[in-house]
Amino acid sequence: MVALTCTLISACKKEPLVVKESDTYVVINVENATENQTLAGYMLSLTEYQDMFVIENGMVTSINGLSNSDETYSYWMIYTNDYSEDVSNEAYGTIDYNGTIYYSAAWGAESLVVKNGYSYIFIYQTFSL
Repeated sequence: MVALTCTLISACKKEPLVVKESDTYVVINVENATENQTLAGYMLSLTEYQDMFVIENGMVTSINGLSNSDETYSYWMIYTNDYSEDVSNEAYGTIDYNGTIYYSAAWGAESLVVKNGYSYIFIYQTFSL
């Protein structure tokens, strides 16, 4: 029974989305973050990101003028290589960026606490129902 359960779980596991250069994404490599600094706070602390993002109710709703869309089911999603249990998981899938697997963030940009040496990737994804 245990073997069957493990086989079924691994068979249902989704393959990571491979990020291509043609995809719309932003990579943020964190360096010099302060203790307990959120992703939103970190982005605001750097000149290159200050006017790039629109955040509403804890979620990034627009980057460089490209906004989330309920009509097309297209949204900015956050992924990270910080695999801490309280930071990320595979619930909303994974992505493969340059050979590294990134898990979906468990928090929005205003709640996700960043760590130096880790990367956070925003990717614009369209979901089908």
